[in-house]
Amino acid sequence: MALLSFGFLFFMAVVVAVHYALPRRFQYIWLCLASLFYYLAGDVRYFAGMAFCTVATYVTGLLLGRGDGRGKKALLFSCMGVHILVLLLFRYPPAKSVLAPMGISFYALQAMGYVIEVYRGNIKPERNPVRYAVYVAFFPTVTSGPIQRAPGLLPQLREGTDFDYDKVHSGLYMLLWGCLLKQVMANPLGRMVDHAYGNYADMPGAALLWATVLYAVQLYCDFAGYSALAIGAAKILGFDIGRNFEQPYFAASVRDFWKRWHISLSSWLKDYVYIPLGGNRKGKCRKYGNLMVTFLVSGLWHGSGLNYLVWGGIHGIYQVLEGCIPRRDGRGCAAYRMVRGVVTFALVDFAWLFFRADSVEQAFSILHRILFCFQFKEMTYYGSYLMGRTKTELCLLLAGIVLVFFVDFLHERRISIEGFAARRIPPVVRWTAYIVLTLGILLVTLREFGQGAASFIYTRF
Repeated sequence: MALLSFGFLFFMAVVVAVHYALPRRFQYIWLCLASLFYYLAGDVRYFAGMAFCTVATYVTGLLLGRGDGRGKKALLFSCMGVHILVLLLFRYPPAKSVLAPMGISFYALQAMGYVIEVYRGNIKPERNPVRYAVYVAFFPTVTSGPIQRAPGLLPQLREGTDFDYDKVHSGLYMLLWGCLLKQVMANPLGRMVDHAYGNYADMPGAALLWATVLYAVQLYCDFAGYSALAIGAAKILGFDIGRNFEQPYFAASVRDFWKRWHISLSSWLKDYVYIPLGGNRKGKCRKYGNLMVTFLVSGLWHGSGLNYLVWGGIHGIYQVLEGCIPRRDGRGCAAYRMVRGVVTFALVDFAWLFFRADSVEQAFSILHRILFCFQFKEMTYYGSYLMGRTKTELCLLLAGIVLVFFVDFLHERRISIEGFAARRIPPVVRWTAYIVLTLGILLVTLREFGQGAASFIYTRF
């Protein structure tokens, strides 16, 4: 069951109704049943991976709460090692053909993070197995994150939630925004990018460069859309989970970009990989080595293809080079910050080429055509930019891109559209706008129906 489906809307309505009808002390039991139903609706064979991860980390947490000294460290390493082997089993040849449980890359990191926090003494072991199962399998986040931290989610599960109109309203707003990003923006952009990359040998370099820029927008709208849906669904149930994106394409450096992009994963890697390796505490050379290892791990986490490893390595190199360049305070200088933002986007988009390509060979072939078969005349012909869409559709997509970046600009300025609307716009007008937008999204969904269902990109990881 996908977060963006009519079946999920019905499922969500039932879950919310029963959730708030129950006493708070029993809500986690209902959430456990609902989360397992949601997850296993995709394939009951996913149960084995989920059960193993949940039981193994739950028992490890209890044992860590009792042990001490070397025994605790050995137990931690054993648990982490087994889970890494399980991830390798499902993600890499020759065992890749085995049915990989959906979302295992996300919920396994979430469960391992819990074990590490217990080992460090930051939280006490969760003794209720049902409540812990909800933490691992929480249905809004189980398939593609955001990856939750035990100190943040477990206390909320213990306390339960009461109906809060403001949270429900905010959650519905997030659901609407997520639908818009995915259905109206990411899906059509994805078909354009697929058209260009699927026929790259016959495409001029100018068109391939345009497609690569569009892919940066597509990937952002796709994953930020999923994150908005997950956060919105959790809010409607009364739970607060952290943001996963904070205007990443407004970053002024690659380092700043990684503080804004896929925050739950980048912070997980920082806290549980980079810092344990030594972080920046053991000299510059060790620091740069730790950065390279962390980003290579990020590449391996995304997939077994060499292109993902190259993508992670490129970002590792960016981090090392940034560390070697003296910092300059650009605050107050809009032009300087804008130039840095454009350069950062270009560097990130160059790396996205390897992320999107089916292989390293294809990535270099596309790069070769961009550099040596650019065909400048193609830039003056609008047909080169259509890639399977009509001129009207392209204009609407460009208007949508402007809207997405305008909203991000407002958020960058700490201006909340939701808050502004709640304060300044009468409820009748506000809800009319919500209904019109919802109907518009449904019309786009129905119009695109039959062109192939587009799943969220990060469900593959």
